[in-house]
Amino acid sequence: MHHRSACRHPAKGQSLVLFAVVLPVLILSVGLVIDGGYALAQRRAAQNAADFAALAGARIVAEKVAGDALNGSDQNARQAIINSVAATGGTVTFGSPNGPVYVNSAGASLGFVGDYSGSGQVIPGAAVGVKVPASKTWAPYLLGIIGVNSWTAGASAVARGGYAAGAPGGGVFPVGIAQAKLTVPGRAPCGGAVSTDPNSPCYPMHMTPGSLNVPGGFGWLKLGAAGKCTGFGLGMTNDGCDNSKPFLQSEIGPPPDSHGCCSAPTGGPPPADQIGSLPGNKASADCSYYIDNKIIVTVPVWDYAGGTGANGWYHIVGFTGFQLTACNGGKDVEGVWKQPFYVGPTTTTPGFAGAPLSVQLVN
Repeated sequence: MHHRSACRHPAKGQSLVLFAVVLPVLILSVGLVIDGGYALAQRRAAQNAADFAALAGARIVAEKVAGDALNGSDQNARQAIINSVAATGGTVTFGSPNGPVYVNSAGASLGFVGDYSGSGQVIPGAAVGVKVPASKTWAPYLLGIIGVNSWTAGASAVARGGYAAGAPGGGVFPVGIAQAKLTVPGRAPCGGAVSTDPNSPCYPMHMTPGSLNVPGGFGWLKLGAAGKCTGFGLGMTNDGCDNSKPFLQSEIGPPPDSHGCCSAPTGGPPPADQIGSLPGNKASADCSYYIDNKIIVTVPVWDYAGGTGANGWYHIVGFTGFQLTACNGGKDVEGVWKQPFYVGPTTTTPGFAGAPLSVQLVN
């Protein structure tokens, strides 16, 4: 009995030694699985934070590209990135060595965003976007047992901002605005709430009628026929269109569902760039939904017009955004000029005053 009992002690000791060796390995393995999976999730979160922060910064760069030095400032770019990161829960450190930077069209760095100790609080003239590194730091669950008390996942993103390179998708609200009304010296898009101050950029302007509109028209446009468009998205077609008030009302929506011209007017420039004028006696519609809900609609911008009445036309040079504020019987439409943003592609080439801007995630 004593002999057999003595033989068991080495086995028990070996088990304890083996357990002492295996336990850290098991903890490390389980820790790597659990904490590694969490690390992947945090890496994705860091990438999301970088993506949204880069888009936020690029939006400010787009304002600068459009010539708005007030809104397109380095201070605003910094604050936009800060606000975005705060919303997504990431971390961004400004300045050297790894802070957000402005980039040119080739992707080269032009200096740090919001680095007030550096070259000064301005967005470089050649900047077309920003590169934003972001990170997420957390305390591991099990790996802390073996001394790994902090883990950081990093990511970066590049986004560009500028003018929209193409026409907007979706519906276009069928009221035109004269380019000349947007090029008044000192006039700029409204960046706030509608104002009652006539000197404010947020004071409503009359979109129609006006001396620049064609005789017999009030600025309403012959739009319709989804899927029948060319050029600016305002190509001519006779399919599915008429000049009646009910048809105009159905095109207005909501949502706006106008995509192309109802009929090809005679004379003027090539049809792909022109749009027909709705006669004044037909231009009556209810805009109350847009006014009550403060919705910004996309409207065509024209530089010159021709013809009269039902044969009138406008030459379209692009699009911009307006928040409708009044639509008195459909004959006098008022709104506040807003410069809308679209998803890229972007360009630094200006199309016209008030051309829509866009941002694009490129890396």
